[in-house]
Amino acid sequence: MSHKPEHPLASRRILVVDDQPSIRGVLEVALTEAGADVWTAENGPSALQSVQEHPPDLVLLDLLMPGMNGWAVIDALQALPHAASIPVVLETSAEDFASFDRARRQGVAAFLSKPFRLSEVVETCRRVIEGARPLQGRSEAPDAPVLVQIRDSLGDLLTTGQLLDLGARGAQVDLDSPLALCQRITFIANSPSGSLTRNAEVRWVTQVSGRFHHGLALRDE
Repeated sequence: MSHKPEHPLASRRILVVDDQPSIRGVLEVALTEAGADVWTAENGPSALQSVQEHPPDLVLLDLLMPGMNGWAVIDALQALPHAASIPVVLETSAEDFASFDRARRQGVAAFLSKPFRLSEVVETCRRVIEGARPLQGRSEAPDAPVLVQIRDSLGDLLTTGQLLDLGARGAQVDLDSPLALCQRITFIANSPSGSLTRNAEVRWVTQVSGRFHHGLALRDE
């Protein structure tokens, strides 16, 4: 029989942005009890500083705040290369279809209306972190990424990452650290359907947003 995990947000980092201390406190307790590592900010500028210092997996953002409101925070986040892909869940007391539509057009992941149920907040955060985007019409998380290990000729682990593409004679991988051109390695891809191990040679390397994309030529020997 299936059951919900006791800590559905374990090891996830969430930034709560709200100008009301009582709401920040309630959300911090609920999300922490669900396993999250929670940071809080009382306004837009402190939220942006927190994102730059401690990039979160998700931003739970109040829309109606004095000074820099939620829309301005979203615009600022999208202007930061390292923060543009962080999903945002908007919270507001306004049952406002215009705000709902604007949030959808600005790429907001989900919308929560106050007063909200804490169980709904936790579940929405879990689903969004796992890839769901209810406001964008994507209710389910995408397929789990295929994880990759790169090992040297002695079997020692060099780096890890994700598979981007795989063909009969080559592969493209996103790795934590760069490999040398022409370096010969063992490429191991692990997915729910099984594991693939092939010898390969590094043909090209390019840096993308702090990560390293590699083109590998697969070898038969």
